[in-house]
Amino acid sequence: MRYRVDTHLHIYPFHRAEAALAALIGNMPAAAGETTRLACLTERHDCFVFDRIAAGEDPAVAARFGVERRSGTVLRLVRRDDGASLYLAAGQQIVTSENIEVLALGIDRRVADGSDAAATVRGVLDAGGTPVAAWGFGKWLGARAGVVRGLLDRFGPGEIAIGDTTMRPRGWATPYIMRAARRRGYRILAGSDPLPFVGEERRPGSYHSIIDGGELEPEELATRLLTVPLAAISSAGSRSAPLDLARRMLAHRRRGQ
Repeated sequence: MRYRVDTHLHIYPFHRAEAALAALIGNMPAAAGETTRLACLTERHDCFVFDRIAAGEDPAVAARFGVERRSGTVLRLVRRDDGASLYLAAGQQIVTSENIEVLALGIDRRVADGSDAAATVRGVLDAGGTPVAAWGFGKWLGARAGVVRGLLDRFGPGEIAIGDTTMRPRGWATPYIMRAARRRGYRILAGSDPLPFVGEERRPGSYHSIIDGGELEPEELATRLLTVPLAAISSAGSRSAPLDLARRMLAHRRRGQ
């Protein structure tokens, strides 16, 4: 089965969730019967959007989408007016003691912020999720670059992936750690990474991975991404242009939460 997957999705409580879901559909074109959309939430410690949508507690989402719980961690959403669908997987963004971001894809059990990076990755694996070391603006420099390299020395390609994001501007060279990880067989997963201010609801799906998931069903893919062959993963959509990124970061500083 062929998938379009946003592996770094934030929908903050002050975002309009129905607009973010509509953006996922618009930004990840999927021909019926040929491609399936999957969005992996990476919720901050104070965000519980997956639970609210699953419980029918967001009236705007309930008005525009039918929601079906496919497993403990995956929902299927179908837009009422045209039948366009996507799958939404639970997950979390964790900040380590070294200020590295680790994504936990496909789990609904919370892993606490503040542990060291290696312990955090181990916690995600123990919870049955896919750990992703997410690139962050300025967060792979200096001593923290050593932390990321240490993760790749300690955990193999079957235990952790690398996350790319719209926050890495177009035109920038691929970071050395990312290039080296790809050569060593680590999977590079793309995600939109919306920022925490109103208006970023248009961002979901704008940068994502195309994945040949073989026989994997949507309910399985988020926790089985590390078993998908490296050659079966590519990136689609677009990262932010430098000027667009500067505007986003300035807006984040002014209005971010």
